[in-house]
Amino acid sequence: MDQRHKDGGFSRNKTKKKNKNMDDQQQDYNTNWQQTYGGNFSGFGANIPSKRNKTTGAPFPESGATFQSTPFQCIRIVKDLTFGKNVKNKNFVFSPCSIQLALSLLANGAKGSTLDEFLKFLEVEDRSNLNSVAREFFNKLSGSGTKGGQALSCVSGVWVDNSLPLNPTFVTVAESIYHGKAEVVDFKNEVKANEVLAEVNKWAEEATGGLIKSVLPRGSFNPLTRIVLGNALYFKGKWAQEFVKSGTKHFKFYLPDGKSIEAPFMTNSEKQFVRTFDGFKVLRLPYKKSTHKNAASLSMYIILPDEIDGLLHLTEMVCSDPLFIKKYVHDSYQPQVRMGRFWVPKFEITHDFEASKVLQDAGIKLRFSSQAEFDDLLLNPGGHLKISQVVHKSCIKVDEEGTEAAAVTMVMLMAKCARRPPPPVNFVADHPFMFMIRDDASGMVLFMGHVVNPLLK
Repeated sequence: MDQRHKDGGFSRNKTKKKNKNMDDQQQDYNTNWQQTYGGNFSGFGANIPSKRNKTTGAPFPESGATFQSTPFQCIRIVKDLTFGKNVKNKNFVFSPCSIQLALSLLANGAKGSTLDEFLKFLEVEDRSNLNSVAREFFNKLSGSGTKGGQALSCVSGVWVDNSLPLNPTFVTVAESIYHGKAEVVDFKNEVKANEVLAEVNKWAEEATGGLIKSVLPRGSFNPLTRIVLGNALYFKGKWAQEFVKSGTKHFKFYLPDGKSIEAPFMTNSEKQFVRTFDGFKVLRLPYKKSTHKNAASLSMYIILPDEIDGLLHLTEMVCSDPLFIKKYVHDSYQPQVRMGRFWVPKFEITHDFEASKVLQDAGIKLRFSSQAEFDDLLLNPGGHLKISQVVHKSCIKVDEEGTEAAAVTMVMLMAKCARRPPPPVNFVADHPFMFMIRDDASGMVLFMGHVVNPLLK
């Protein structure tokens, strides 16, 4: 493993000029797009739609289209987490999909400028388009079943204080599209509020197969809490080509500070989906697909920078280019290649964070202020609600058999206040890398994060 740079380095001389020309063309396109329409384009593998939001410039899928990717602003959260002081030199994982669906549900209760902010962030034209995308996502996430080595589920929850009757239209949308059930509770009574807290945490545990046993700590609710919305996502899948446990070996994993540790690495002798670019490689590890006709086609992608300390630069690339996934990750016709040295570390991560500041930095400001408009949430408008907290918790476990992962997003509202057969390829993930779990058919990113030390949980 010490000879990684000698044996497993990146081949640049044949692809550098070609990639540079492609990148220059793409940069010109991005610049023209921004100058003409404003904002960012994030097709992520979709055909470029002709219909666009006249206000935001965001693209929308054509009527009847089945492809809708994860909004770029949800992907960009990875940058705030990577460069944040709380996760520096730590592993982390989060679910762009869970955050997207939680905010989509809340957008059904918003009006005016607050709704406009939601729509722009989520890259949809209107509430109808928003719910159409959500319906397809939930059908895909809940339609995979448990047959064929894959379990995938997504549910929502709504808890509302008994002083604020919910708008029946919002309740119908929550139940029929977002697979959520609205419950009337008492947040103002401290004893009752603690009972609700226990109920919410139990809901999260059951919805995530026991992976997330507690998402909200004691004291999360106060007498001003009025509404709590949640989204829970659970995934358990087996590799299409499992790693042989007897082949797992301990090798050096190089840390960002130049030190190294001994960590368990998995391998197998099969051909792999590996693409080599200038400065990084991308490995695709497909999961066994459920036999259900509407099942998601999920894969894990490991994006490995050339340099040991290349994770930060890689993160900048991913988060500055809305088309990064389309250009470097998404490839429906990617061939498998013969492998030279092939080693991927086992890892297990649990990470939680309060996302309010991250979302505000991304442009969602009104919903956290006294100017927020959530009148469509209530039967009797005028409840003066604003978001007080957005709590997100995710966990993931990767081993020889496959992956188990879960995420919960809680939103709390309170009263205002190349085609030739290539030579063998080396892929040795023995230094910090980025990963994501993605549905190759729809483009939605279920989980995303990075590993800087596979021994840290």
